[in-house]
Amino acid sequence: MAFDAVLGGERLAPTRVRRVMGIISLALHLTALAVGVAYSFWHVDELPLPTVAVTLAGGTPPPPPPPPPAKRHATKTKTTEVKPRPETLVQPRQVKEEPKPPAEEPDDDSRDDGEEGGVAGGVKGGVVGAPLNSGPKMLPPQVGGKQLLIDPNSDAYKVHLPPPLARQGMAFFAVVRMCVSAGGDVTDVKILRGADPAIDPQIPEVLRRWRYRPYTLDGKPVPFCYMLRYEISAR
Repeated sequence: MAFDAVLGGERLAPTRVRRVMGIISLALHLTALAVGVAYSFWHVDELPLPTVAVTLAGGTPPPPPPPPPAKRHATKTKTTEVKPRPETLVQPRQVKEEPKPPAEEPDDDSRDDGEEGGVAGGVKGGVVGAPLNSGPKMLPPQVGGKQLLIDPNSDAYKVHLPPPLARQGMAFFAVVRMCVSAGGDVTDVKILRGADPAIDPQIPEVLRRWRYRPYTLDGKPVPFCYMLRYEISAR
């Protein structure tokens, strides 16, 4: 080697020593450079990609465009603006009301033989100064039924069923309005709800035979009416 020759005593010329040292230094530098370049290619660090955040901001929508101007017709002499025509108001048709005929006066039912202070259509020989509302007094069913004097289950005061209905043992009901005079006699029988078409004609005829005690009001007998639920059966 070159250093062994120097140690052995062989002295080389100074120029040749500097040349050998320069070549060795250059070779070492080139080797170090080559190693560094090779190392840089083998170890390449991956750099992270930058993250870009994009924010979309919504703005206020623009205002609507203004309405177009009114159309104008250009003529040779002047420019006229077209204006909308006003709507024509339709007047409602007036209907003439026909004159109403004069109200007819009620017929006078008064009689020449009535007494002073009587009521038109009253009873002949009525009492002067009698109250206007002197009709029959309406009593509750239980009160009017207690005034009865006869036995409603007796054959003489009972409606009989026709034989076909009696054999079947059927029972019927009728709602009747009974009116009684001050003396206790039946003056009116009105069927409000019939029992059966075969039985209804007998009901007024039979119930008119019933008799009642006089109903007194303030110590005086007065006529009265009441509602009766009448049962008709074969019993």
